[in-house]
Amino acid sequence: NHAPVPAVGLIPALGLLIGSTLGMYAALEAWLYALTLPAACVGAVVCWWWRAPLAFQFTLAVGFLAGGAALAAGAREQALHSSVRQLLEREFGGFLIESIGSTGPHDPVPSQLLLLEDAAPRDGFVSLRADLLSVRLHGRWEAVAGGVAISVNGVAAPEHVTAWRAGRVIEAPVTFRRPTRYLNAGVPDFERNQALDGITLLGTVKSGLLIEVAREGSYVAERSADVREHVRRAVRRWIAPHDAISAAIASAVLIGDRTGLPEETRERLQAAGTYHVIAISGGNIAILATAAILTLMIVGVRGRHAAVVVIAVLSAYALVVTAGPSVWRATLMALLYFLARAIGHRSGVWQTASMAGAVMVVL
Repeated sequence: NHAPVPAVGLIPALGLLIGSTLGMYAALEAWLYALTLPAACVGAVVCWWWRAPLAFQFTLAVGFLAGGAALAAGAREQALHSSVRQLLEREFGGFLIESIGSTGPHDPVPSQLLLLEDAAPRDGFVSLRADLLSVRLHGRWEAVAGGVAISVNGVAAPEHVTAWRAGRVIEAPVTFRRPTRYLNAGVPDFERNQALDGITLLGTVKSGLLIEVAREGSYVAERSADVREHVRRAVRRWIAPHDAISAAIASAVLIGDRTGLPEETRERLQAAGTYHVIAISGGNIAILATAAILTLMIVGVRGRHAAVVVIAVLSAYALVVTAGPSVWRATLMALLYFLARAIGHRSGVWQTASMAGAVMVVL
């Protein structure tokens, strides 16, 4: 018989989760939360030294709560008051999130952007999601930070769209604008919510011919993009000629690319409560892990060696697909579970769930 494993990761993880929620919604500076950390650390050491487990757990929870609140408050301020907003405010005015009214038109600004997702062709334009690296004003490049959603006007050539892949750095003249705000009472602040979701500004590029690929991504990013493009070509060749909607669903299920899914089909899936079928999440990770384990069992690979192989398979899959929070949550839980198996550690469900949540909060 084995003694039950205490969920030692649960208290720190809950502290981080509660603290990060507090830091996101309470209007306090990050340094105020950080002031609590030294006292919590000293208290935890004293309680451990004097063998006071309940007091130790309490001070530990307070310390992680303060740390999570400080991290979240800092991230909140960075998202709402990004350096690109401040720079454009000084140059053109009207770009700060607190200012009333929308920004006026300005000349396109040469910008360097790191693409976060592959280009997504839409009806009459191409959508890009990227992080700003620098902008060129008055003849010099200035480093900035902030996520942007860019619309490239017109129908770009397929070879251009294929070149705009996640991990690459592009240069383009961008006209920036703030997201639309609705100031009606009781209506959520769309601009603020977008900023917290990683989109601080919207942008427009007049033509795809104005976009240049300045630098390719890392080896892993390029190979991941190659796999996604191979899947898209296979779907266009073998499925699209029979049914375009089936092709869009296949791309969504295989690599998480839902850009080709018609809005009507998306709404019908949501109304029927079956939208999760095309959203890669824990179910996909579980199926892949199970398939990998069964395959390894057939070829005679078991135990720790099998766990290491499954870790590699799941990591590669998470890098290839267009991953969202659900994918990373499920992948982290699976990786922690198989890592524990690989090093001979007994791990309960609460342990892996707690640690996965804590790691995602910190990141």
